[in-house]
Amino acid sequence: MASAGGGHVRSLRIAMVTEYAYPVLGGISEHVHHLSLQLVRRGHDVTVVTGRAPSDRIEEAADQDRRARTEHGYRTVRLGRSAPVVTNGSIARVTVSPRVLGLVRRATAGMDVVHTQGLFGPVLPLVALATSSAPCTVGTFHTYAAGGDHWAYRLFRPGLRRLCERLDRRIAVSQVCVDSLRPHVGGEWDVIPNGIDTVSFHPLAPGATPASGPPRLLFVGRFDERNGLHTLLDAAALLQDRGLDFAVDVVGDGPARPRYEAQARRLGIWDRITWHGLLNEERPALYRRAALLAAPCTLASFGVVLLEAFASGIPIVCADNVGFRQVIRDGAPGRFVPPDDPAAFAAGLAEVLSNPTLRAAWGVDGRRIAEARYGWPQVAERIERLYLEVLTGGAAAPPAPTPVTTSSSAPPERELRIA
Repeated sequence: MASAGGGHVRSLRIAMVTEYAYPVLGGISEHVHHLSLQLVRRGHDVTVVTGRAPSDRIEEAADQDRRARTEHGYRTVRLGRSAPVVTNGSIARVTVSPRVLGLVRRATAGMDVVHTQGLFGPVLPLVALATSSAPCTVGTFHTYAAGGDHWAYRLFRPGLRRLCERLDRRIAVSQVCVDSLRPHVGGEWDVIPNGIDTVSFHPLAPGATPASGPPRLLFVGRFDERNGLHTLLDAAALLQDRGLDFAVDVVGDGPARPRYEAQARRLGIWDRITWHGLLNEERPALYRRAALLAAPCTLASFGVVLLEAFASGIPIVCADNVGFRQVIRDGAPGRFVPPDDPAAFAAGLAEVLSNPTLRAAWGVDGRRIAEARYGWPQVAERIERLYLEVLTGGAAAPPAPTPVTTSSSAPPERELRIA
């Protein structure tokens, strides 16, 4: 693996097993994509193992999988059928198949590393954990259960604890994940945060002309109750009553959309809002034209949207929750407000909107912190080092990056067909 002289690492075969992968959007999908492409750039052979896309997104998924292979160098294996379920205040996905054990075992056969993402998101990560024969099996936990007492953890605690004993290393994206999950699965943990693509997400270039029109407030998130769009809409109505000039960009979607649209009409702020729906590649441009990120989320394990704002050089007004406090700390700028409090949220928005000097300073500080703490190359190197510590019994030297920038340098194709 790592030479005694320090740095050379042979190519590892890595299976990234997850219920969440493009075209499904969200924090875990982002994490899986960026970690996979960074590991490819470091010279490794990566396969993302996930569920088949919903029936209305099969063509989009096929296009995403082709691009992942040709542009980013990792392959995608899809199996079973991905179905939505409501849990922990959000909409999760599970893969359904009567042959899931055999399919996952086959997809991960011969791997040096099986990396499960999104434990405890049944089914694929848990099945991969149960069937892994890889010399290195690790899991990244992205979930924070309020109070650490989610009913599913209580019900399945004995089985979950036994399964997690198969992990060589446990990774959590924040300390609050560790605190809420340790009572259920025990063990030692490594805290490695989510990363951010500081190339795609970047500030306006010096001298570039800002967007014309009123200051724009940006909301990004699924239309789940915990993401708090209803609070932002109520706060926007209060800002309008105070005579402030502004517009709102809403990026996201979900079954609750008709309710939020009705709320906007009832409050008389419909004409101020642009409903963008689900976006991926277009999202960085919306950050750059925004005056600030408005994040009223009440429950989070981390705060990827905060990193996107930092990298884009815009300030943040957000609800005070334990996940967001993992990001806005140690000099990181942001304005906390009490959760589920439209009046307080409106006051925070008005305070930041009225202070261009503060917005500019926070933008500079946020960009610096994104680059220093959360760039994906640094995060991927930490995870690679963890793999090597397991595979070499802790003797691995920190490896030197192996840049891979074109599809021509992708690892050789390995035949793998999953029914």
